[in-house]
Amino acid sequence: MLFLGDSVGAQQAVALRQAMAESGADFVDGTSTGGGNLVGPNADAAWEDLPQRMQEAGGGVVVYQLTSYDWGTPEEQEEAYSDLAEAVSDVDAELLLVSMPPIEPDDFYEDHMDELASAHEIARSVAEGHEVVEYLDASAVWGEKYSREREGEVDRSEDGIHVCPQGAARFTSWLMEELTGLYPDFKLADVEDWANNGWAEDDVFFGCK
Repeated sequence: MLFLGDSVGAQQAVALRQAMAESGADFVDGTSTGGGNLVGPNADAAWEDLPQRMQEAGGGVVVYQLTSYDWGTPEEQEEAYSDLAEAVSDVDAELLLVSMPPIEPDDFYEDHMDELASAHEIARSVAEGHEVVEYLDASAVWGEKYSREREGEVDRSEDGIHVCPQGAARFTSWLMEELTGLYPDFKLADVEDWANNGWAEDDVFFGCK
């Protein structure tokens, strides 16, 4: 698995790496703090690195979690996600487009919420039009609106954007189950094998007290 995304994805990757390792699968963290987006501001930097990343994903699966920087017109979003699908197909891989956690927008994001909403709509549409692409709606993990706590546990950072270890663990458990549905030969490790391996102490998490 090649996992692409922004700083939220980087937090989730800490747990995903453990779960994939315990499941006997290779994992490549292609996330980028302060970027990682394939459409919107500074997306050019991500596209420059993408060819090398694609080689690492050959014959496997690429997971792109939509980022909080996926700004742009619907046409720009469709072009970016379609280009990603083509790049993935070229290396005989498959693409999973995953919805991002809902955010509580600050002044930085407030003017871009409509663009983020359209990004999810466009990603779903692109998946419907490409044989190698699936769209996964992660609202089962996060809910439809930002909520700092889920089931009495702190899932999300106090900044309204990022995730905490509990959220990363629940996302990882959900995504791993999705993988078993899509790839029946994938042998999923027990949660107990990866959930308490010390990754939750990583300093990538913040605002979780």
